[in-house]
Amino acid sequence: MIFRHGEVFINGKFERKDILVEDGFVKEISETITGDGNEVDCTGLRIVPGFFDIHTHGCLSYDFSLSNPEEIKEMCEYYAKHGVTSILATTMTNEENQYHRAMVYIKEVMDDQKEHSDKKEAAIEGINMEGPFFGIEKKGAHDPQYLRRISQDLFDEYNELSGNAIRLVDIDPTLDGALEFIQRNKEFFTISLAHTMSTFDQAEAAAKAGATHVTHLFNAMRPLLHREPGLVGAVSEFGLNAEIICDGIHIHPAVVKLMFKAVPDQMILISDSINPTGLPDGEYVAGGLPITVKDHKAFLKDGTLAGSTITLFDAVKNAISFGIPIEEAILSASYYPAKSLKLEDTVGSIGLGRKADLLLVDNDFNLKQVYVRGNEI
Repeated sequence: MIFRHGEVFINGKFERKDILVEDGFVKEISETITGDGNEVDCTGLRIVPGFFDIHTHGCLSYDFSLSNPEEIKEMCEYYAKHGVTSILATTMTNEENQYHRAMVYIKEVMDDQKEHSDKKEAAIEGINMEGPFFGIEKKGAHDPQYLRRISQDLFDEYNELSGNAIRLVDIDPTLDGALEFIQRNKEFFTISLAHTMSTFDQAEAAAKAGATHVTHLFNAMRPLLHREPGLVGAVSEFGLNAEIICDGIHIHPAVVKLMFKAVPDQMILISDSINPTGLPDGEYVAGGLPITVKDHKAFLKDGTLAGSTITLFDAVKNAISFGIPIEEAILSASYYPAKSLKLEDTVGSIGLGRKADLLLVDNDFNLKQVYVRGNEI
């Protein structure tokens, strides 16, 4: 398959190129590719890499912590239709038996996707284990009865059940044993600092121990103060990659712009979407807790935000509307998340040998067509 006459996003900028795709991977990129066969005319369109949402709990009433394999596959189809071609299936604090089922079911879908490369689904590149290693003060929408002390044995148990699929693990660095956990696991997993009252000094200790990531920056953490910058201040100081929810609710657009100006190559757009995503406003249950969705805002009974109801494609469009340069918005939803997980050689950009996950968008960044590993959605 040859994609012709498109403006292709390569190395952080748009260039007029043709793309040859064979067996689901990019085979050639050049100004003119000769050959006959299946062609896609991209005149007037931009070609950008499929987006990679490393923090999404679910959609369509389903949740990765609670759903069976068929429901997980339905979610993956939804993501793909909305421009998200890779994800980390994100679990949430829950009771132990449910963790066991979630790890096994996600592994089953991942194994099925590896065996059938023609699936028209977002690829699950691994698991983001958000919880249960959090303190109570910044628990957010995590059910407090299931929060746990940091336990290497418990983590190893979950990871084994998943087939070693956990790629990102979120912890509160103020808990006992946090630094030891980070040091022990930093070579094998991306360690993210999350749901914490961490001071700047505690964040520094965690970063020096090997943590490289921050979960939904500004949310469920100590606020930035000029005498105690906390975890937010540690992002720029120690080069931590930082997730950011760009729905216009969790963070004010001016703060989003501020962070992109300060550390653009460390910003990772996420959806943090929960199970009502793709559904009307109403009453739902997420993470075992009752929530209300009104005007696309999801919150607990006490008003605590409970995640978003947007897709990552929505987040990119929002970022652009806030004034973030289109190139930076695209990178923060594709290359930077892949790089943060050391997956940039296979996903997150358009390049030779990488998966042919391609989005065709118009000049107003409306999604026109999605290709997952070269398969039209």
